[in-house]
Amino acid sequence: MRLSPFETRSPTTGAERPITPDLLASTFLAPRAASHELADILQDFDAPWSNSYAVDPDEVSQHIAAALRQLALATSGLSVEAINLSNLPDGRARQHLAALKSLWERMGDALPEDLHIARHVLGCSIDDALESLPIIGGPCPFESRAESALREHLSMLFGTVPGPANPTLADGALGHVQQHLLATSPPVAPDDTLQVFGLRDPREEIAFAAARAQALIRQGYRAQDIGLLVPDDPAYQLAIEPAFTRVGLQLSGMAAPLSLRDHAGEFLTNLLAIMRGPAPRMALASICISPLTQWPADAGRDFASEYIENGWSRAARAYNGLGAKIFDELRPVSTPGQLIARLCSIANELFDPAQLMPRINALRPLLRGEYIDWSSLARVVAPAALTPDEEGRFVEGVSVFSETALPWRSVRHLIVAGAAGTYWPRPVAANPFFTESEIVMIEGATNLKLPSRRQTLARRLELFRRQLGVATDGITLTASARDLEGKQLAPTTGLSLIARALGANDAEALIADAVDHAQSSQTHGGAITSDAHWDEENTRPVLPEGSEIGIPGDPFALGKAADGATKPQSPSRLETMLVSPLAWLLGEIGAEDRTWAPELLDVLTLGKLVHSTLETLFPEGASGLDETAIRVAFPAAFETAITQSAPWLVGDNWVSERTNLARETLEAALNWGRFLIDNGARVRRVETLLSGAYHHLSINGRADCLLELADDRIMVVDHKRSSSSSRRKRMEAAADLQVELYRRMIPTTPEFAQVTSDRIVTAYHCTLDGRVVTGPEGKGLKGVVTVNGQIGSTANEIVSGHIKTLSKGRLALNLVSDSQKFETGLGIKPYALDNPLVAAFLLPDPSQEDANV
Repeated sequence: MRLSPFETRSPTTGAERPITPDLLASTFLAPRAASHELADILQDFDAPWSNSYAVDPDEVSQHIAAALRQLALATSGLSVEAINLSNLPDGRARQHLAALKSLWERMGDALPEDLHIARHVLGCSIDDALESLPIIGGPCPFESRAESALREHLSMLFGTVPGPANPTLADGALGHVQQHLLATSPPVAPDDTLQVFGLRDPREEIAFAAARAQALIRQGYRAQDIGLLVPDDPAYQLAIEPAFTRVGLQLSGMAAPLSLRDHAGEFLTNLLAIMRGPAPRMALASICISPLTQWPADAGRDFASEYIENGWSRAARAYNGLGAKIFDELRPVSTPGQLIARLCSIANELFDPAQLMPRINALRPLLRGEYIDWSSLARVVAPAALTPDEEGRFVEGVSVFSETALPWRSVRHLIVAGAAGTYWPRPVAANPFFTESEIVMIEGATNLKLPSRRQTLARRLELFRRQLGVATDGITLTASARDLEGKQLAPTTGLSLIARALGANDAEALIADAVDHAQSSQTHGGAITSDAHWDEENTRPVLPEGSEIGIPGDPFALGKAADGATKPQSPSRLETMLVSPLAWLLGEIGAEDRTWAPELLDVLTLGKLVHSTLETLFPEGASGLDETAIRVAFPAAFETAITQSAPWLVGDNWVSERTNLARETLEAALNWGRFLIDNGARVRRVETLLSGAYHHLSINGRADCLLELADDRIMVVDHKRSSSSSRRKRMEAAADLQVELYRRMIPTTPEFAQVTSDRIVTAYHCTLDGRVVTGPEGKGLKGVVTVNGQIGSTANEIVSGHIKTLSKGRLALNLVSDSQKFETGLGIKPYALDNPLVAAFLLPDPSQEDANV
């Protein structure tokens, strides 16, 4: 594919313009392309990819359409007749290429509209043209066979005119990079013509770019002398207009707002997912925040948050304002009549029912009889890319350039964002049909020039070099330390090539902080904005010199119950404190990750399903069930657990996971039943609430199961979906906390006041291998793994220390080495340290020199 489109220069006026498909169609009176539905042809088309198509027809169809386009461009005549496979050896490449050729033939040699116009032009003479279109310049090393044929044909018809002279290179380091970015040459020293600044994230990059442009204008630049080259990524694009508006700078070439969305298509897509059932929580939440609904935006966000967290919303059910009837209709349907009635009822509750009604009516022809073809309905209502307004070319503004095209004018100073991450150039995806060696073989045997990863990468690198070439005075590059999700970013390949050209050891050596070492609020070049002062606190966290920071007030009084009393701590909250007091504090104030995500069969959900099944099979009062009784009762118990905890798991796309989990859970139930029989145990309570005190704190928690043993002792059991080896390692390190807290709470819970500590056995039922791990008091029980010694003394010591420190208004921060210490030394998986906010405040470990002082 060419780096830039063909251009023509008018013989009369000298005006230059790109040769677009519309211009070619009007010049050569090209007829419309015949319509074809690829999906209809693929339904019964036998090909090597048929199995993949059956699993995911939408995605595979997109890959096939892209492959057909590449195949057409690989021919010189844009026709299937140009494909000759006689010299291509038998094998995988021939099978796939023959299938694509056969598919193109079945389509009647049809092409997309733009390629159809190009093929029509290739068959025209100069007498067919309504105007002359002389071609500017010559060939491009990256053009396809079809582009080359079209250029040669237009040149033959209208001739060629000289292209623009090569751009003048800048002085200094920038000029060297512009000329030698992709070549091996002696490096030159960096200078002020090319600077790289490190910022926090993409939004801060754009704010800095606006500040940089403002500073350049103060130095005498005009707005049109400045260009902004930005990745085609919403993280950058959505921040441009607000940032430049804040500093009073106009933009030229800014694309239409990216927020132009097909809200009606999204709304209907979510409604169909809900009415097909079970309702995905993402779909429910998306309905709540849709701008089509009439309830207040704040209320919609509250509804959505509850749906995401719980799968249901108490606030939505209690709401009785405008549009409340929608929540009554969000239920699965079984007949086409119910579906249409529900959709129409919901449409009438929106701001403008007319936005949905035409698309609802378009579904009626697909609803025949009593069967609902959900896949076909989803394709009809799928959100479409709405055509944005034309770009506003405000020629006196800062020029905004696209990542995928050559800049449309030269500038004195170019600001390039995204120098860290996967830009400049973006990585090239593998061809889903052909390997690199097969592409080379196909070109040699058939003269079809399919794009290879190597060629595509070379094109993207050359495009980046040419983009840098539009700057005549200087370039500023910005690189984020993290993306908007907090993930660390590495320098791009483009920045690494710049570093090589300038003799730097690596790309990071070129990156300078956006502040000087004095940490003033004035940035390099005088760039500053009203909303972003580039001091140390904006670019990286200021970590304390010691290991603790002061916090105001009593952190244990933050959580309040409905009656105003301080909320008690739970064993799980104290286990979080064991790993990270900061993570515990963030949880107390509700500063936790609330990222929307679809239903996921994660560790928490798996454990809940196993636990719920065991609770149903072994209710209060139950003693040992034999294997036959468990197998008979298991299907209903497992189904109940899914209905209560993960109703989405009944979907067809979860069959494999559901089957494997059922097998695993049945085995766990059989092992648990044998344990109860072997030890003459009876289930006394399940999910029972225990309460007590730990130091000066009130604590409570629900124990999974309390057993009465044959010797009249009480065993408190926590079901864990894990192996016994990991739990045993933690208990042997004296780092257990949960069941030890249950041991403390049992005697202080009124129902069990008569139970003394010496009659309590603590245990974990590890469902993955069916073993029961106990402390030393479990010795003598059948089928248990006993851990001798104090199983919770170390954990108690750590948590006690944190409680005392927090009570004094001090918060201990974690060290970088804590993750390894907890996992290898104590057998604890430190999930709390995975929190990006906690990880950002990890303190470096003291050096050996400091340790010896």
